[in-house]
Amino acid sequence: MSFQLTRVQMTKLLYALKGESVETPLHIIQEALKTTTFTEEVIPNFLIKASNRKNQLEYGLSTNEIVSLANLCELTSLKSTSIQNWIKRDVKELIGQPELGKKYSIEQAAMLLIVRDLKAIFDFERIRNILTEVFNTLSDRSDDLMSPITFYEIYGSVLESLDTSSGNDITLEKRINSKIKFPSQIISNLTNDQCYTIRRILVTTVLAVLASHIQTRAQTYLNDI
Repeated sequence: MSFQLTRVQMTKLLYALKGESVETPLHIIQEALKTTTFTEEVIPNFLIKASNRKNQLEYGLSTNEIVSLANLCELTSLKSTSIQNWIKRDVKELIGQPELGKKYSIEQAAMLLIVRDLKAIFDFERIRNILTEVFNTLSDRSDDLMSPITFYEIYGSVLESLDTSSGNDITLEKRINSKIKFPSQIISNLTNDQCYTIRRILVTTVLAVLASHIQTRAQTYLNDI
């Protein structure tokens, strides 16, 4: 996608699609883009359709629309084949049958976004065990300790606060890059392109180490619980 939403912005979009916001889905996208000029190549057509509704009823989503929605969010890439497999097999009891005719509800879509985030570290069996603690009967929303959208909104807000904890808008990659210092005897033998390439590989390596470290800590933290 040519732009991506934060999880906080995605939460606003979910509420709009559910009919629980004074803003339309299109308005939320325009706020994220900081422009009122757009094309259908930028914004999925179903969001435009949802924005033109006459009523405030919840907008049901097909599996392909859920994929398009997920791919609007940063670090949340999905494929149609993955969603189909998840719904039919891997997290069938997490999602249940379509709740809005042949379409899935926004809460069901939020659950899939949560599963996608947890899947970065945990297998499906562990994900089911984790989410049972919050949502009890996974396919029954009436006994949830909180709704999937609320759960998603809370940790999305935490992630966004961590991104801005440095007091400016410098990304983690840029902050890592700024700390990379080449020895003078090395840099004198490198071209600008070579320096650029090595820097990118160094940043990638640091991110990989951080990801591994965070994964281990997440496993340890859950085991302690």
